Amino acid sequence: MKYWALFLGMLITGPVLAACEIGQQRFGVSSQTIEDKLEGPKVFEPIPDVQKQIVTVFEDACPNLEEALALDTSLYYHFIKDQLIAIQLERAESDDLLLFEWARQYFGIVEERRIDQEQQFMQVEEDGRAIQLYIEVLPNAVYQSVLIISKEHDDLFEWLAQKEDEIDWENYEDPEPKSEED
Repeated sequence: MKYWALFLGMLITGPVLAACEIGQQRFGVSSQTIEDKLEGPKVFEPIPDVQKQIVTVFEDACPNLEEALALDTSLYYHFIKDQLIAIQLERAESDDLLLFEWARQYFGIVEERRIDQEQQFMQVEEDGRAIQLYIEVLPNAVYQSVLIISKEHDDLFEWLAQKEDEIDWENYEDPEPKSEED
């Protein structure tokens, strides 16, 4: 009987999870590959020709999510040398644990939320990537972050660190963000 319940649960949640492409995204793809899949993303280049970030809402990657989670969660694609190296989901200033609980279920993380702690960090490693969950309970809100990091692009992280060391940060001006329409 318990196997029927498990099968029924997989049958119900399977299509919702299958429609979400966040876990299947290939690291190393170009920013143009990601931009072509999104509607109106914002593009930032904190360090031009070195580091790039594409920002959108979570709904763009996972359209079948609960509306509050889909629209109130920011999705960041991080690039170094125009290669995808990390994906971040961020839900700031909420009064729920929607992103945290979704990520635990989606990535199969069994560790539970410790309600006695204001901050909690979890990390699992699988398939050439690290998945980090972070939650912080603030006085009037809950901050939640999920970070999926490529473990196969350590050379790019080292290259970025070298480039950052070479920058004169005192005289550096942060470039303005641009949207796809620009």
